[in-house]
Amino acid sequence: MIYQLSTTQFIILLAATILTIILSIYAANYCLLALISLRVRKKILKAPSLKKWPKVSIHLPLYNEGNVASRLLESCINLDYPKNKLEIFVIDDSNDETKYIVDIYGNKYPELISVIHRKLRKGYKAGALQLALEKSTGDFIAIFDADYMPSKNFLKKMIPFFYNNDKIAFVQARCSYLNKNLSWVTKGISLGIDGYSLIDQRARHGANLLAHFSGTGGIFRKEAIMEAGGWQSDTLAEDLDLSMRLQLNGWKYTYLPNISIPGEIPPKLTIFMKQQYRWSKGFTQCFLKHWKKVIRSKKLSIFQKFEALIQLGTYFVYPFSFVGLLYSLLLLLVFPVDFFFNDYWKSVFAPVISLSSAMIYFSPFFFYGTTISELNKWDKKESTDFTNILFLLIIGPTTLIANTKGILEALTQKRSPFNRTFKFGFMDN
Repeated sequence: MIYQLSTTQFIILLAATILTIILSIYAANYCLLALISLRVRKKILKAPSLKKWPKVSIHLPLYNEGNVASRLLESCINLDYPKNKLEIFVIDDSNDETKYIVDIYGNKYPELISVIHRKLRKGYKAGALQLALEKSTGDFIAIFDADYMPSKNFLKKMIPFFYNNDKIAFVQARCSYLNKNLSWVTKGISLGIDGYSLIDQRARHGANLLAHFSGTGGIFRKEAIMEAGGWQSDTLAEDLDLSMRLQLNGWKYTYLPNISIPGEIPPKLTIFMKQQYRWSKGFTQCFLKHWKKVIRSKKLSIFQKFEALIQLGTYFVYPFSFVGLLYSLLLLLVFPVDFFFNDYWKSVFAPVISLSSAMIYFSPFFFYGTTISELNKWDKKESTDFTNILFLLIIGPTTLIANTKGILEALTQKRSPFNRTFKFGFMDN
């Protein structure tokens, strides 16, 4: 005898099927990006040799970064770029010892470093960057977060790529890490960074898709920022917001995975959760700000539009997953347990849910397995182990509630401050 579904049971199973399909679309897209990344991995961009270097303005937005401020400033001072073509702006919103640290450097290198102390954090990081932009005289703007350390030849490696095309708005380096081996938490998060920077970003650049400036480790053409309306503080993801505005206005970008810039990984889950909350909220705010422009754009193909929307809504996977967990409990309450071993497999929903679920479970192993394989070939110094996938799979669910909260607050237009990620100054030996 076939189990007869009530109307309520049918609706619940239908909703579960739709939810699983949505999650499987995200999962399938991760697999697609991994395949695209493999296809374009041999494309190595070349840049012309420059005899005359343009002027570069370095922007360093700081807020209570006493543990890492000196390290960052030393890295920028030691850049091998011509000093007469370089200016450094430290925009300091600190209310701790950081302001005294940056003043020491400002007084020691007055021809090179300009320190701007802001009493109010108006516009947070976006406001700080906009203020520096208005005072800058460089043709190009390099941006580094407090915990990042550009290599000595970073600018000389990056700047020439702007001269491949006068419509290139920004050139982005691959983000790596300073403290990967500190704990299982940093090992897991480092794999997430590698997946994003070596697979996701490389695929998007190689397939001519809209991409996300990572907020650090990149250089902008000043003209492009000005034309796009400057830095805006109406979202918590000012980097993604500017990236979208630039590309929707026809500007291009260059991604260089062979040039890396290391930064500090949050060493504690509590810190990582707060960071993810801010990012999930900021991404969702950008989704609300740009989704209509993406759909209406006449410059983008259907595939480019789809990928742009997936990127803007990448954190939506968290509330969908959260609802999925609650739904699992609901299914157990509505259906008898033996239903899932017998009559469920006779229903029209079973094959759809099964195939979609298979993609959901397969995707992270394929995506991050590809990441590890590529990284181990790409850079032996940053090689990693397949066990780190398990660490990342443990870390992921811990951000479920925080990210869901961030998305809901963005959808309901609840404002919140830009809470910086605390840095310790940790480095691997």
